[in-house]
Amino acid sequence: MAVKAILNFVVTIAILVAVGGLGYIAVNSTRGRDTRLGALLAVGGFIVALVIAPLNAGLSLIEPNERGVVFRQIGSGEDVLRDPALQPGLRWVIPFVDIVIPYDVSQQSVTMAGSDAASPDEAGGLDAVQAISRDGQIIRVDVTVVYQIDPAQVNRIHREWPGGFENQFIVPVTRSEVRNAINNFGAEEIYSGGRTALESQIDETLREAFIEQGFLLTDIRIRNIEFSTEFANAIEQRQIAEQNAQRAVFLVQQAEQEAEQARTEAQGQADAVVIRAQGDANAIVIRAEAEAEALDLVNQILQENPNLIQYQYINELGEQVQLIIVPSDTPFLFDLEQLAATGAGADDPVITPAPPTPEPTPTESGEDDGTTP
Repeated sequence: MAVKAILNFVVTIAILVAVGGLGYIAVNSTRGRDTRLGALLAVGGFIVALVIAPLNAGLSLIEPNERGVVFRQIGSGEDVLRDPALQPGLRWVIPFVDIVIPYDVSQQSVTMAGSDAASPDEAGGLDAVQAISRDGQIIRVDVTVVYQIDPAQVNRIHREWPGGFENQFIVPVTRSEVRNAINNFGAEEIYSGGRTALESQIDETLREAFIEQGFLLTDIRIRNIEFSTEFANAIEQRQIAEQNAQRAVFLVQQAEQEAEQARTEAQGQADAVVIRAQGDANAIVIRAEAEAEALDLVNQILQENPNLIQYQYINELGEQVQLIIVPSDTPFLFDLEQLAATGAGADDPVITPAPPTPEPTPTESGEDDGTTP
């Protein structure tokens, strides 16, 4: 643009000089003066303008993100478009014959989002894509398509889509492929996580369609998916029911765990009681066995020494006991001869047998009369 600006400035100056030269000639000729300088200026200015102006008119600046389609007005058939298209930079074409039409070959995007339009094809064709799923549900999808023109196909696109490729090709083809893809999926399948698979299918089919027409698909983005109110409510109710069922299962599992815990605790307590009872029984058995062994030992000792019990009995008597009286019909507890042989001490107790009880005197008839003699 700087070169073209400079050339435009030069052409403007040249024209002004030529006009000034003509004015100089007119003024000096009326005064009878020399007009050669004015003529020189006028001729020089016109020559410069005639040379620079066509040169400037034939220059075309192509931006880095553009390609220039050259339309040749004097050609016919395939020759009307110069092949190849102009590359980025300052290019020169035949002035007043060739027309340069720049095409943006960088990435572009078009969004088809929700609108209040009654028909999916109203509102300039940029509202959301409305389609019917495999199970008959109405689905609205917000779609953004990112694409670019194939730089090698610029002349073809200009020739086949002269009225504007976006509204004539990009939007209609995208809508068609999105509808076709949604027809292959059930609404519940899309709702429950089939969005990625849907995007993949749209991308695959749309990419092929774009390449056939000279476009390159960069990305297809599904921004939003809307389902019918009835379908959304049904899905919501089902999810609520599933959550309630899961909660009931959790409560049952929790109750089972609590019951198992209580059962384990009860079993532990029962085992403890059994172990304690077994311990008590073992202790009783051991105690009984010990007592039996002790009795056996005592019995054995008494058999070997019969007088030991008499000795033990005397030792158990109180110290103040001096005399013991036993019935006459009771055998002596002590061997008097043995005691006499050993000799009793002065302080030892003396045990004397009680006098015998007199027997009753029988009557003549041999019967007791009930009186005491």
